[in-house]
Amino acid sequence: MKKLLTAFGAVAALFSLSGAAAQSLGAVTADQLESVLGAADLNPNMMADSQTGAPVAAGRAGDFGFYVRALSCSGAPASCETLVFFANFKLGRSVTEGDYRIVNSFNDSQVFGRAYVLEGTDEVGVDYVIELGGGVSEAHLSQNISRWADVISAFVAKFQSGATGV
Repeated sequence: MKKLLTAFGAVAALFSLSGAAAQSLGAVTADQLESVLGAADLNPNMMADSQTGAPVAAGRAGDFGFYVRALSCSGAPASCETLVFFANFKLGRSVTEGDYRIVNSFNDSQVFGRAYVLEGTDEVGVDYVIELGGGVSEAHLSQNISRWADVISAFVAKFQSGATGV
């Protein structure tokens, strides 16, 4: 809880307008994304998409690496309405029917995040979308970004328990 409150405080300070807290966020820039990910202890390393120039962040949630792609961007600097978080995991073997069952079980049991199989790559993954279009509160953005580490952990736990038959 303390981490969430600290992250919220950093987000509130980040998005203040002329000393008054912003009422709603409809998009974020690369600098804002980097700051809010950092406030959530997700260790962002920012870059730009080679084709669109949109912000991309590589980060870490505990032991797991992930990416955030910013989409639906406009203006200069790019201000983006959609954030897609994703983490892919190499299986070290071919994908099996059991892997599809585990992915489907995760998707049936989780409210947040969506699991998938990357056919032909021997990888599975999980993603999570935060939509800012139309406006969200600073607390909403902070809460949703803080949830990402839990989504990854739930996916890994489901996959580990499913792979061992527990």
